[in-house]
Amino acid sequence: MAEFIRAKISEIHIGERARPIDEDHAQAIGASMAERGQISPIMVRRTPAANKGKTPLTLVAGGHRIRGGTIIGWDELDAVVVAADAVEAQLLELSENLFRNELSALDRAIFVLKFRELWEEQHGKINPKGGRPAKQGHDAPDIFAAGRELAKRVQERFGFGPDTYKRAVRIGTHLHPALRQALRGSDGEDDQSLLLTLAKKGPTEQAGIAVALQAEPNIKKVMSSLKGEPPKADPQEAAFAKLVAAWKTANEDTRRRFLAHAGDSQDFSFLEAAE
Repeated sequence: MAEFIRAKISEIHIGERARPIDEDHAQAIGASMAERGQISPIMVRRTPAANKGKTPLTLVAGGHRIRGGTIIGWDELDAVVVAADAVEAQLLELSENLFRNELSALDRAIFVLKFRELWEEQHGKINPKGGRPAKQGHDAPDIFAAGRELAKRVQERFGFGPDTYKRAVRIGTHLHPALRQALRGSDGEDDQSLLLTLAKKGPTEQAGIAVALQAEPNIKKVMSSLKGEPPKADPQEAAFAKLVAAWKTANEDTRRRFLAHAGDSQDFSFLEAAE
């Protein structure tokens, strides 16, 4: 049964979070809490020995709510205490974040991959060729081929369709860690098509893109420069080429009419030279 408490922020160990704190988002949550109160409690677990007893609670989920409360000067927050070890706590944190709609395509992919890794830590490595996870006995049902059971659990738990799950796994699995970090906060982190394109590239090329993003934060400009796109043609050069081509196909009568129309004072020797 869940235990609800008022938790002192100073007694909560934050730890490393799966999702970095976005200060703008925390500011907005703080303003909402100041106006409407705390709508949903944070989630913590008891860790009496943490920091020599100074932080007997460890945060499971609610980093932005804690930051928001700190910004508006609150000392305490409503919290629900869960019984969970470190791995289970991370699964709970990922679960709560995956339920939220504001996740970018990049964060969703990273969270699904992390959820898979933690699930495998509890249940055994998934065999891509089928069969049971390593920790399952021979009597366990053979339902884990190619991660089918995990995929089903994630899709049902978080409301993903199978295509969304597959794309998230593909991005999370194949996107280089340096490129993941470089894309955070950029226009590209919520562009699923772009992320899938980047995930198909080799690790060396991805690392190069990550370096390029340090100098030019616009991912589309970086991608264009790497493609070596030719410069756009000068429209006047195109017009000149059309005039020359038309002159070559025109007969004598048409050429005389053209010269009369343009004016005898104009120099059209370049057209004669083009023949």
